Amino acid sequence: MATEDVFRGAKTALIFLNAYLNVVAQEIGMERAIALQTKMCESMGAMQGKMMKEQSGIKEFDAKAAWSLVKNLKESLGESYEVLEESPQRVVVSNGRCPIYEAARTLGMDAKTIETGCRAGPMRFMDAVAKQLNPSLNLRVRKFRSTPDGFCEEEIVLG
Repeated sequence: MATEDVFRGAKTALIFLNAYLNVVAQEIGMERAIALQTKMCESMGAMQGKMMKEQSGIKEFDAKAAWSLVKNLKESLGESYEVLEESPQRVVVSNGRCPIYEAARTLGMDAKTIETGCRAGPMRFMDAVAKQLNPSLNLRVRKFRSTPDGFCEEEIVLG
């Protein structure tokens, strides 16, 4: 399947997820809805990371080894990225096109709300994946895009 098809499919699914989150937020408040999303993402990330670690056969994960698995999650969403730095201690990635961001924009969310949701949801998922591979790994956003045609920077750091 072409990357464009994967991107469109992921974006469509994420539009539904964000629409659901918005409805839940209207009922229980955005703060509580985001807290529940974070809890779900951390739980799902831990399960995904454990499964990835078991299937990989890799015993010791540094940042570079973790990236070799984490990048598959990005590719499964049709995200575009460029590796800016890659070493056993740190991997820095610039993310271009992102279905998570585009889905939120489609629903009319403002940039600050999108950033808050990304940091509380998908990035918590990715960090939980990394921590299952090695508890000393941290995966975080270094820079959130400032415009729709901008980019985000993420890093996986050992230590």
